[in-house]
Amino acid sequence: MQRVAQRARFAAIEEATQHLGKVDVYLIHTMPSAKALAKYKRLDAQIVAVDPGRDVVMARIEAMRSPEMKRVASRWYSQRTLPGASRSAMPQSTGRW
Repeated sequence: MQRVAQRARFAAIEEATQHLGKVDVYLIHTMPSAKALAKYKRLDAQIVAVDPGRDVVMARIEAMRSPEMKRVASRWYSQRTLPGASRSAMPQSTGRW
């Protein structure tokens, strides 16, 4: 099932990029590969990292997600130095999760 979901995602991204001249396109890509980043660069994409901070993310995982997600979040923070990515966190208010 995961393979089907990935194919659908890739098809949706490909379709969305065909309309860049007409509309803004927003993608959520947690850990893009070097190949994906190169494609986004060719498309003249602006990469913005939305990050409320490690403490908030870990608290949200504790409250709402499976424990395995802590490993994923830890990996994301350890690889946070993506080329072309904004280093500043987006301002965000956080409610009680």
